[in-house]
Amino acid sequence: MGRMRILMVDDDQNFLDVYSKILRRSKYMVECCTDADRGMKLLQESDIDLVVTDMVMPGMNGLEFITRIKELCPLIPVIVITGQGTIENAVEAMKIGAFSYLVKPVNIDELLLETSKAAEFLRICRDNALLKDEIAGNDDYFIGDSDKILELKKIIPVVAASDSTVLITGESGTGKELVAKLIHQKSGRKDRPMVKVNCASFARTILESELFGHERGAFTGANYTKKGRFEMADGSTLFLDEIGDISPNIQVKLLRVLQEKEFERVGGTRPISADFRLICATNRDLKEEIAKGRFREDLYYRLNVIPLHLPPLSERAEDIPALIQYFSRKFAEEMGKEKVSLTREALHAMVSYRWPGNIRELKNIIERLTVFSKGFPFGVKDLPGEIINGADGKRDIKLLKYAKEEFERAFIKEALEKNEWNITKAAEKIGIARKNLQDKIKKYGLK
Repeated sequence: MGRMRILMVDDDQNFLDVYSKILRRSKYMVECCTDADRGMKLLQESDIDLVVTDMVMPGMNGLEFITRIKELCPLIPVIVITGQGTIENAVEAMKIGAFSYLVKPVNIDELLLETSKAAEFLRICRDNALLKDEIAGNDDYFIGDSDKILELKKIIPVVAASDSTVLITGESGTGKELVAKLIHQKSGRKDRPMVKVNCASFARTILESELFGHERGAFTGANYTKKGRFEMADGSTLFLDEIGDISPNIQVKLLRVLQEKEFERVGGTRPISADFRLICATNRDLKEEIAKGRFREDLYYRLNVIPLHLPPLSERAEDIPALIQYFSRKFAEEMGKEKVSLTREALHAMVSYRWPGNIRELKNIIERLTVFSKGFPFGVKDLPGEIINGADGKRDIKLLKYAKEEFERAFIKEALEKNEWNITKAAEKIGIARKNLQDKIKKYGLK
């Protein structure tokens, strides 16, 4: 990050003159104004990295100002300046997102220390966002660092290294096809294109011909010999999506292929062998289908050699903010529009919604919001009704606590690494007691 640009807002011009000069001497760039309305305008026009603001001003007060800042620029740290008699206001400001507060008359060393901490906070936040982009690449469904997604990212290369049959399960919109593609791309068969069949998109009579091929004259309209997908996948990977939808007849033929590694075309008698790696996917509960007599148990065990279950978005909700940021940037670039931004309340509603359509549903909503984006944050009232009515506040509070702990862990680890794991120096740098830092190191398992 280059030189930090600070916005100072206070109705006391003398205070602004004195302390802005001190900050400029410390190599910060500083802009000043005497009211919050002007401050909001500067925030919209300039690349501000930190706001230092008084709490009591004519017009918009400090609490309103902080709320507006967080709606417009959620990452920007805000340091609150307060008088002795208004410390309660400063505490309220911390609750709505202020970074820290200082009491007038402001101690110069304290101001410089808090400014340094805020700069470090912002750097970590921005570095973390860049790292998520690097990890994510173009894999929309695997953005985030929840435990379930990190585990999936680790296991995919291991699965790809084998030739065993894989069964991918999960709700619609969780990325089952993407997992199949990633496994193929990281496998020894990547030089040949993966062959895909959506079993639910073909009528049962046609699906048999699609999979196994047919000989000329095998049925009315079979005017030529046709290779099936098994033959086409020779030397590559065959991905059978919606495997839970295949008929009992197809199940029998598929079982034979897996057992004997050969098959006949429809209307043919000559055995044909093919060397392929099979990956299947379904959003059905196959054990339940077996219990109801709709799916063969012996076939299930042939398919379920390596099971991979993709979690629904409701089970990895801590990844939702990163997904929103990713899709907002993606659609803004594609459409040449302003990037979607959300108020704090709107973001909370998105995080606590259950997302029955999973990432596909989230992606569609961000695309829709991008179409109507004009550069101003969308509020709760701008979101679809199902999100407004389906938000779970208790769950949101839990996730917010998790997010704060994750940031604190990253912040402390960074401070320790910068000070060569000297706990005393790191504690001084971030402004907490050595004992407190030791407790946090133990809490977060940092070594």
